[in-house]
Amino acid sequence: MNINLNSTDREKYYQLAIDCFQNIDPKVYENSMFEIVSKSISILIDHDFIPTPCVEIKLELLKDQKKTGNYFLYVDKNKEFIDELLVT
Repeated sequence: MNINLNSTDREKYYQLAIDCFQNIDPKVYENSMFEIVSKSISILIDHDFIPTPCVEIKLELLKDQKKTGNYFLYVDKNKEFIDELLVT
């Protein structure tokens, strides 16, 4: 999997993850008012239940400056949605 992770592309990946996170139904989690911190972008080569290779974008969710969870977005090389995971 060949992806370019220069600063512009990283920002596009993070913005894609933020947009997907903000589309989650707020009833899924207790409080939708989070500070969102861009945490990491990784390329997954082998995974048990996510089709690979793919890109994993991780956002950290903060409430009152304390970590309350993580949001993971999985996309293919064309930045098309594969899966997402919200851990609170």
